[in-house]
Amino acid sequence: MMIFTPVRARVAVATLTLTASVGLLFTAGCTAGVLGDHPESLVGRSGGAGTGDSTTVLGGAGSSSCNVAGTLGSGGVGGNSGRGTGGTSLPPVLPAGPVVGAADPPPPMSGGTLIVLGDGRTAVAADPDRDQIWIVDLQQHVLKWAVTLAAHDEPGRLVEDAGGRVHVALRRGGALVTIDPQAGIVLYRRSVCAVPRGVAYDAGRDLVYVACMGGELVSFPAAGGAAVRTLSLDNDLRDVVLDGDNLLVSRFRTAHVLVVDVASGQVIRGIELPGVSDLSTRAGAPFTPSAAWRMLPARGGGALMLHQRGESGTIVAGPGGYGSNGLCDSIVHSAMTPIKVGQDCPQTPSLAGMVLAIDFAVSSDGSRTAIIAAGNAQNPQLPRLFVAGTGDVTSPPFVCSPDGVHAPAPMGGTFGTGVGGTFGTGVGGTFGTGVGGTFGASSRGAGGAAGGTASPDSGVPPAMPQPTGEVEAVAFDGNDRVVIQTREPATLQIPELGLTIGLSDVSRFDTGHAIFHANSGAGIACASCHGEGHEDGRIWEFDCLGTRRTMSISGGITTRVPYHWSGDLADFSSLMQEVYVGRMSGENFGSDVMGATLSWIDSIPRLPPIVGDSGAVARGQTLFADPAHGCSSCHNGPNLSNNTLRDVGTGGIFKVPALTGVAWQAPYMHDGCATTLTDRFGPCGGGDKHGVTSNLSSAQISDLVAYLQSL
Repeated sequence: MMIFTPVRARVAVATLTLTASVGLLFTAGCTAGVLGDHPESLVGRSGGAGTGDSTTVLGGAGSSSCNVAGTLGSGGVGGNSGRGTGGTSLPPVLPAGPVVGAADPPPPMSGGTLIVLGDGRTAVAADPDRDQIWIVDLQQHVLKWAVTLAAHDEPGRLVEDAGGRVHVALRRGGALVTIDPQAGIVLYRRSVCAVPRGVAYDAGRDLVYVACMGGELVSFPAAGGAAVRTLSLDNDLRDVVLDGDNLLVSRFRTAHVLVVDVASGQVIRGIELPGVSDLSTRAGAPFTPSAAWRMLPARGGGALMLHQRGESGTIVAGPGGYGSNGLCDSIVHSAMTPIKVGQDCPQTPSLAGMVLAIDFAVSSDGSRTAIIAAGNAQNPQLPRLFVAGTGDVTSPPFVCSPDGVHAPAPMGGTFGTGVGGTFGTGVGGTFGTGVGGTFGASSRGAGGAAGGTASPDSGVPPAMPQPTGEVEAVAFDGNDRVVIQTREPATLQIPELGLTIGLSDVSRFDTGHAIFHANSGAGIACASCHGEGHEDGRIWEFDCLGTRRTMSISGGITTRVPYHWSGDLADFSSLMQEVYVGRMSGENFGSDVMGATLSWIDSIPRLPPIVGDSGAVARGQTLFADPAHGCSSCHNGPNLSNNTLRDVGTGGIFKVPALTGVAWQAPYMHDGCATTLTDRFGPCGGGDKHGVTSNLSSAQISDLVAYLQSL
């Protein structure tokens, strides 16, 4: 018997009826959707479309094979994500011409590669795609210098010191390079760690601090010379901000902040960002912080963090389950949170529609914030740049408000949900009616203007001209004008002046890279969960499937079929159909695009191993290979996985995961029950059914962990 059970009902906010994330939608229609008819599959087919004029309808129910009520189909004309007739998914728009697979694949995007120096006119941009440092005169609108680095150095974060030197972290080069921007030369290069990420300058001590992925926080004299101190903190460090006598150090995947006393080097506390739940965002589903893409100093002390939030409630693992055409329906949202030592972090709005917001900048007086969405760069109808009052994006209320103030209002022709016109947006008032399927904007509850244009007295900031190309980083110049760096083509742009300064004519476009980072059309990108080409460390709760920890995709995936913990996806084509086309409502691209996407993902290098005590590593390797313990019976081959399915006493039959790069993939197991590798050998690890290790001493377990970290 097929049971129809709405997975997530919708609610009314003010006078606006919102659309469901899956299956329940507002559309112009009065005919109920037909039922899905695929009982053998995990989820049913899409429900039928409603037609007519202004009735809320349901998509059809899909049947399910997991002994629970069938999940909803994704009704609505246009297919996978519950769209109304007037809506559009706005999928990636690839350049005309053949599919491109770069001979030297470009690295995953990270942001934060642009600064404007204290003179207000000199911009310094790191280019990780071309291993260059560009130095540009913004007043003369000319490229002054191009500083060439070693191949695959991947320059990232930059900071200027009191002497006018610029220090750049080389993410893959493992070093800190110091540039003289006036002469356009490298002054010195100093080794730091395997993956240096964040940099900050301390004028009082004339020190440059470098935060590393491996947990190192290294202090260098700005004027050159060896490191004067190296601290060992928690791993996955991202950005570092000097805040009085403290250093605020972010951790990327958890968006957690460590507070380090500068003098002693001690971690004196940690700061956790709050979770958020609001009816305007996926009908009140809980969201928790993750992916701290960028942290910068805040005016008056503390810091601002641009990060993601992911849904921690139950998610539909079926068509349209990861997002829909509604701006507030994705399982991942961007947000900006103020951080102040000794104060609780506030709940802040969801930056609706800003997919893969990897960088931001703050004006000189702190009043304005510019945010870029790298995920929206492949469709000209999606906002790549959003400029707003800093307080509007960092203060309650934390409702999802695509009103042009708290998040960008949809651009012309975007995100309509009905025929002939839909809702204008308003703050604290009723919602006006837009025309032609677009949103108007009103801050006083009055009718929204047609096509999303703000009325003169609306209180909505004037629209900022949108940059072109694949946005990478953002800054403000000395006149508080927004400066944009694009990676493809390589340019600096000042949208307010309509100005573009070319940096290089060397193309680094790659079709797979573009698809991986692009908004699928449902408000989410592959990189939303696989930031920097790895994984987000999140534990997701899926209907029917259960609890699943995001798997890493770096280090080559072609040899790791079948895919997913359940091993139910036999090849990459199946993976893309199930996840990208199905759950993410993405375009069903041809085999050439799919092949290019696989090729680029397969090129993502695995993270470097953590090599500690060589003796412990050798002893651990011996234990691992000993047949008496059985580790290598399943964990063998180039990725240390035989790619089979096994019941190892952890609550089901799961695929044997690859162990290469496992040091960076905490928490562990399919459900993330083991916080550390040592915990994997505890109660949740399956006992002796998962390798006979109960007879090992704590010292031997430590040796085994040392070996695993070295893989």
